[in-house]
This record gives sequence, C-alpha cells and structure tokens, in this order.
Amino acid sequence: MSSECEARHDPDLLGILAAEDNSIPAFFNAVFGFLARHCPEEIYGSTQISGEHLVSQSYCKWRQQYLANRAQESVDASHCEDGVVPVPPVAKEVVVETDNEQEQKTPVVVEHDGTDITTHGSNRPVCPGRLDTNNGADCGNYSWTQTIEDLEVRIPVPSTIRKGRQVQVSLQSGSVGVSVEEASSRGLWRNMMEGKFPHEVRGDESMWSLVPGEHVSIHLEKSEERWWDRLLVSEEPIDLKQIDAERDFSTLPEEERQRIRELMWNRQQKEQGKSTSDQKRLEGVLREAWNAEGSPFKGQMYDPSVLDLAASGGILGHT
Repeated sequence: MSSECEARHDPDLLGILAAEDNSIPAFFNAVFGFLARHCPEEIYGSTQISGEHLVSQSYCKWRQQYLANRAQESVDASHCEDGVVPVPPVAKEVVVETDNEQEQKTPVVVEHDGTDITTHGSNRPVCPGRLDTNNGADCGNYSWTQTIEDLEVRIPVPSTIRKGRQVQVSLQSGSVGVSVEEASSRGLWRNMMEGKFPHEVRGDESMWSLVPGEHVSIHLEKSEERWWDRLLVSEEPIDLKQIDAERDFSTLPEEERQRIRELMWNRQQKEQGKSTSDQKRLEGVLREAWNAEGSPFKGQMYDPSVLDLAASGGILGHT
C-alpha cells in the first residue's frame, strides 16, 4: 500500500489526538471505545481472530518500520563509515510491565535492542489466560494461533519470571526455543518449548514480549502467505478445513478491497432499487451511443425505456 493511502486518515486521527490533549492512552481508549460500540464481535468476540492478536500484528508492522527508519537515519548520519550498515536485531524483545494499582502510572514497555528504552503511560488492561486458539492449537505448555500472514505464540511462565533477563528466546527462520531461569538456582534454565517450524518465518520482522509472571508472547511473520497445520513439526496437525480462513479486510491488496467495496455497494443499491455500478457503466455507454453518428435517436432526449423497447424489437441489432 502506498504511503499516500496509509496517510489518508491522518487529518481525522490528528483531530482525535488533539481532542484528547495529545494523550496516547486516551487516544487508544477512544479508538477501542469506538470499536466496542460499532463492531464489538469482530474485535472482542470469541468467534473471531483474537483482537489482541490483530493489535499485536499492527504494532509489530509499524515498530519494524520505525526501526528500519532509525537504522537508515543512523547510516545517513555516519555516511556509512567503513562500509558497515547498522540493522535491527533479528528478534526484538519487549517486556511489558504491569501494576495492579489502578491509580498509579506504570512503565508500559521496556525494549531491549542494544540499549534500554523505557516509555511511561497510564495503566492498561492485561488479558491473562491462554491464547484464543481458534486458528491454531493448545499444546499444553504453549498455545498458538494464526492469520494467513503471521502467527502468535503464548508460553505461560512461572510467577517468579518478572524480568526479560530471566527469559532466553532463540528465534531463527526455521526454529524456535524458549527457556526461563529456574527460581531455585540462578544460572540453571528450564526449557519451555523448542522445535522446528514446518515453514520458514521472517526473523527480521518477528519479536517476543514478556508479561511479567504470566506469559511470553512471540509474534512471527510468515515468509509466505499460507495456512499452517502445525506450529512445530513435532505436533499433531490441525484440520485446516475447521479454521476461520477469512482474511482481515485491511490485509487484502487494494484491488481486492476495491472490488469488495463495489460488491457491497452494488448489493446496497439493489436492496434500495437503484442502479448497480455495472448498470451505471452500461447507461454511460448507451448515453454516448444515443447521439452517436448514425444513431436513430440522435437529437432526441435520452430515454432508456425507448432503448429497452428497441432492443427487444431488434432495432439496435440493425445498422
């Protein structure tokens, strides 16, 4: 999608942000409130792809864009000294810190990509429990779900796992491994999950996060658009005929989205007894032909009912 298309809502969104005193938490609250009022089932309902997963998908996409832009700015500033081009790490770590005190502000994100960066904001709700596995499986010590473009994995961890340094994630294009530090003995690690993927992922656009004392989440971008019947080759395959294979509208190519909009508009026009887009295009052609050279109707006021009668009588078929 072009940058022009992506930025087309900027004026409206800037207006909302300004109305919320430029508060990011208040802005998100307004957005999710809108979704709750107008399409709650698609975002919060249990029959759809997890809303938490959709948010993570968009977050990862734009965070990767930010990291790429920052790396490019660093290259431009240093004029590519010694021919070394800095790139983002293969897998990024995000530690989400929470607090049960409602009135206190808490750290929202601590990122580890070479330097420690802490961003502060208001409390936000955390969705505990296991992942919605409608498009994946609950494998006991971890669960996973997917869209046609990416995967989300959740691994429950002991309540003693509070910091990112207590977690080790090995993420390659063809495999993954997650271990946590044993509470009883520093330096000893317990393997939580490990295995090979049935298909490759894009390591440069994958990341993992920790919700302290709850779980590790791993976001994986697929190398190609396809539905996986398992996360790891060691698993029993799921029945792909039973999954929700519908694609999110925002992930479709612009041409397909335009075609869907046209189909929906045509259906609405038919329900209201109005002309569809095909009928309007045909009418435009007929209007041009009405006054074309050699037309028996040239110079007369356009009347589509006359054309219907002429067509049924075979008049339009003669030259």
